[in-house]
Amino acid sequence: MIRLKQIIQKVVEHFQFIVMDDYDTELLIHQVEIVSAKTIYDENTLYLSDTVPVHPLPAADTVCYLMTAEPDPSPFLPIRITKQPPARELYCFIHGLLKLEALIENQSNRLYHVLYRGKGLKDVVALAESFFGYPISVCDASYNMIETSPLMRKMTYGLEQSQSRIYLADVEVESLKRTQVVEQIYRSSSAFSVRTVDHPDNLWVFCGIRIQNVMTGYVAVCMGDMEATDYILRMTTILADICSIEMQKHDFFITRTGMKYENFLIDLLEGRFTDVNMISSRLELLDRKFCKFFCLIVLSCTEPHNSDLFNKRQMTALRASYPNSMSVVYQDNVVLFLNQNEPIRLSEAFTGKLLEFSQLNHMKAGISQPFVDILKIHDFYLQAVNALQLGEQAQPNAILHFASDLLPQYLFQNAAAVGLSVGIHHHIYHLQGYDQEFHTEFIPTLRAYLDHDRNATKAAAALHIHRSTFFYRIKKIEELLEISITDSHLLFLYELSFMIWDYLC
Repeated sequence: MIRLKQIIQKVVEHFQFIVMDDYDTELLIHQVEIVSAKTIYDENTLYLSDTVPVHPLPAADTVCYLMTAEPDPSPFLPIRITKQPPARELYCFIHGLLKLEALIENQSNRLYHVLYRGKGLKDVVALAESFFGYPISVCDASYNMIETSPLMRKMTYGLEQSQSRIYLADVEVESLKRTQVVEQIYRSSSAFSVRTVDHPDNLWVFCGIRIQNVMTGYVAVCMGDMEATDYILRMTTILADICSIEMQKHDFFITRTGMKYENFLIDLLEGRFTDVNMISSRLELLDRKFCKFFCLIVLSCTEPHNSDLFNKRQMTALRASYPNSMSVVYQDNVVLFLNQNEPIRLSEAFTGKLLEFSQLNHMKAGISQPFVDILKIHDFYLQAVNALQLGEQAQPNAILHFASDLLPQYLFQNAAAVGLSVGIHHHIYHLQGYDQEFHTEFIPTLRAYLDHDRNATKAAAALHIHRSTFFYRIKKIEELLEISITDSHLLFLYELSFMIWDYLC
């Protein structure tokens, strides 16, 4: 059955009229009928009439009604419309919608039945091909053919075979990327059709397969010179959903990437656990050790839908660099979970392999602070994500962005701009006004001193001035503000003020 709202939307779109009355949008309709003297009314039937029925109805200027049965004493709920298509024409159109809905429901039920009988993707895809009449393939995110229909295996181009496995040819993969079809697969939540410049004689229908909101593959239907119908698009979307269930059922996605713990790690990142013992036992069941020290690294590709994110060898190499680590593709990023018994020290020696991996794969990384409370993993995941975003703003050319280096910015983003602005020390504004009025350079001088670890020699060199000139300026600043440049508390407040200043600018 189909909801009344869907029928009305289709009818309005086709006949171009306006609906004048409210109606029960969720009412399920299983048939349509033209009102006659012999009509037996049913609550799940949509009734049509060219004239006002003999039953009492509100007065109206229009004479065409869509009507649904309603319990007595008022047997009808009129839905008045501004245009009067003949009832027979309206009937044929709505009957076609109901017939299509019944066909899709019947065929999708048959596909699910094959799935639940444990026949696997081979039989599911073969049955779908018998419904569609076109070749069908199911690919993973690395463009390996998980399953193909009989007609697809007979295609003369685009496929490569090695022993009993079928692969999408490299040239076809490049075509999908160049024509941005891959990007659309990742972006779309339902099936879509496309005719590329590389194959103008063939229309393809694609639909992404998702597990835990991660695009793990796609369904492709080759329609030749035909055009995609609503039936094909909807059935392809249903087929993709069925493939997702089957891939999880047999761990296609997990075993192909070597990550048995994937769903568990996603639940962990989303903060779905409140018991450390449960987390520990789950990890043990997944052949992973539960250690004492943790850290999260979020890696983002400059082309977030690039298949490199799902490349098994690269993911394996990344995990091998950090023993007992776990990785998962989550929300279009690669998340690496470091889990070890020794304290995690984010030294250059420790992060060197991560830097090399990121450079080779055109990726950037946000690195959380190390932590010991596993129940706070969701907060540190957000910290790593924010480190990546804030680091990109502060240092767009950097590869690795450490949350520990961005703590002030991380705190600032959770505060109102007005509240931050009043946090700038009044001495900074005083020096800024003095510089503007007397053309001095006290602000740059103070900043250079703070930026170079309060080393006068390095600060003078950075300003390209003599040390004596630098000390002269510092003395004038002290006199103007009536302070001592050795006051560590004031210098901390000045440093914090400049951080706020930079953040707001």
